[in-house]
Amino acid sequence: MIAGDARKLAIAAVGALGVLGLAGQASAQAKCNLSLDPAVDQWVIRYNPLEDDAAYRTFDMALVNTGQTPCNGRFSVSLRGEPFGLGSPGSRVRVPYAMRDEQSTADITPRSGVSGIVTGAQIHVPKEGRELARIGVAVRPPANLPYGRYSQVAYIALQAANGEVHAERPVTIVLEMAAAAMIGLKGEFTRQNGVPTINLGELNEGTRALNTSVYVHSTGGYRVSVTSQNLGKLRQAGTAWSIDYGLQMGSRQVNLTAPYSFDVASAQARNDDYPLTVRIGDTSGKRAGDYSDTLTFTVAAI
Repeated sequence: MIAGDARKLAIAAVGALGVLGLAGQASAQAKCNLSLDPAVDQWVIRYNPLEDDAAYRTFDMALVNTGQTPCNGRFSVSLRGEPFGLGSPGSRVRVPYAMRDEQSTADITPRSGVSGIVTGAQIHVPKEGRELARIGVAVRPPANLPYGRYSQVAYIALQAANGEVHAERPVTIVLEMAAAAMIGLKGEFTRQNGVPTINLGELNEGTRALNTSVYVHSTGGYRVSVTSQNLGKLRQAGTAWSIDYGLQMGSRQVNLTAPYSFDVASAQARNDDYPLTVRIGDTSGKRAGDYSDTLTFTVAAI
């Protein structure tokens, strides 16, 4: 009798454990079970400050609920102790940015390492349902930011009103600052048929500083090339008459008798001006009239 009772008690205990296990499974299935699935794990914003008005993009993220109850919450973002701002190895620069839930227009930027008080409409993901969210990222590069890649890992979560985190997903926010350069002319000049034109006035032998400069804006190093259509001669149209002349850009003597170029190496953004000086050759015995040449200045990032 004692042995039989013991076996019955053991079987009853096993049965009770089985019931508890099934109840636990049912409870787990009844909960919100959310995952955040961004279309890409790196949110890359490509920006050319010499061409683009703003460094801004939107990114999509799927919210998938495989549970049996809805998931309700708002986005929050954490940096897990890292200083706010996109960084680059070997640089102390931190590039600020802003993040926004496009649906609710709520600002979710983690300026102090975590999103502030998040307001706006809640995100509702029904049981066994799927919703698509869109997050906008606007980067605010400081003036003269060098070209390169700046990034930060942000942990995006959907958080319930009671503080419970339904799901969290890291994404890497990246600013790709383009290697770019532009060149232009400023000072005294006019335009003829859209071409900047400098009037040298009466041609007399000697050196004359012009009130005109070539400028270069770049996000790093660059190469300037100069070509003279007449290979360093001012020519009278329709004749063989010409006058030799030379050009100086800032402190650089430019050889106009062949294609000329110079490099400026830099790991920083630059804004450089090159005042122009011309040197007119011998004008004695030359036929009266207008003499001209066309110079072409080009710049390329290096």
